Amino acid sequence: MRIFDKLLAVQAKDEAANPITLTPPAQSEPEPLPINEISPQALKTRLDKGDNILVIDMRQGWEYQSGHIPGAKQMFVQDIPRRLNELPQEVDLIFQCWHGYTSLEVSAFVIEQGWPADRVASLSGGMAGWVQVHGPSSLVKD
Repeated sequence: MRIFDKLLAVQAKDEAANPITLTPPAQSEPEPLPINEISPQALKTRLDKGDNILVIDMRQGWEYQSGHIPGAKQMFVQDIPRRLNELPQEVDLIFQCWHGYTSLEVSAFVIEQGWPADRVASLSGGMAGWVQVHGPSSLVKD
């Protein structure tokens, strides 16, 4: 056997033992959506001025009833996908949860569903941040 044939035979044997697998090209991650955040101070200023905003309190009903930001609408986080039609697109929406993490995710979801990104924001620090800045007496109880 000629040397060339021997090399090909060895290469064929190696390929059979260790087949080459083609991996598809890596897809790049999509760019993260830029989510606006609003501080508790800025939110209170806008509420006091009477700006056209709607705060969506995503906590459970009993949590909302025990104290919420004045004017906030309660919409439990798990209900938002089926209640999207209740969210106006012509006002600024401020999503609020306990600490501000879930509200970032929900803000991204709502934007992905077609709401204008410049009209959607997350309350930085959530309810905990609001209470830390404005105190528990700033909450309305139902």
